[in-house]
Amino acid sequence: MNREKENLKIIQSTKTERLKKRFDFIDDNILKENVVINMQYITFLYSLERKYKLPGATTYSAFKTIILYTASIVESLLNYKLKELIEKGEIESNKIMTTEEKYIYIADLYSISSEEKICGVKKVKKHKQLDNKTIFLDLNKAAKRCGLFNEQLFKKSEKIRKMRNKIHLAALTEIDNKYSQSDIDNVFEITKDIIDRIENY
Repeated sequence: MNREKENLKIIQSTKTERLKKRFDFIDDNILKENVVINMQYITFLYSLERKYKLPGATTYSAFKTIILYTASIVESLLNYKLKELIEKGEIESNKIMTTEEKYIYIADLYSISSEEKICGVKKVKKHKQLDNKTIFLDLNKAAKRCGLFNEQLFKKSEKIRKMRNKIHLAALTEIDNKYSQSDIDNVFEITKDIIDRIENY
């Protein structure tokens, strides 16, 4: 037997068209749509927590989810903007991306035993390529190198990245239940500054 679900009328979610207008500077329609979807969910969770007294750790979970989704928006918009700047020829990928060491050739030189060998390797340093898998930290560093971020904005974006990384429970050294309304408001303020900079740079 299917039960009819009730509408949660009290929660006010931001209208889609208003959100789409806010992110009108994004030419990639798929990215724009995904950003809008995430923003709607963030708005829902925020208004849910503001309106209702949530039980137990649910408030902290809501705050943590808001941080996670907000960070994903910042990360994706940074990636988008840096790619756009490279495609327009305004910045060079090799000048903003960090280098990494790669071992491109390994040769066995001498066998000590069935489990041990002495090998020779060819090690090269190559610039990382900006792509959809570029990590948040590298995006922040690239944004600072090309002038998209100043030192202050870099630190703000790093704050969001570090808060987002607390999603990895195994790496935590204490119980992660200390988020507050002021933390979320601060994340929103930082995100607004970053989005404004990406839009107007």
